[in-house]
Amino acid sequence: MIAADLLVAQNVGFGIISLLMIVAALRVVTVNNVVHAALWLVVVLSGAAAQYLLLSAEFV
Repeated sequence: MIAADLLVAQNVGFGIISLLMIVAALRVVTVNNVVHAALWLVVVLSGAAAQYLLLSAEFV
């Protein structure tokens, strides 16, 4: 039962990070200031890194 709870928590975390990445990606293309767009891009890339770590994929 513990493994099932961990899997559910992992799916919820993945969904939250995905939602954050989608919102940040939309902000990248809709914001007028280039510096703000770059900061939102950092959020998107950090979310991608978090998803790699959440899925236990290692960086090369």
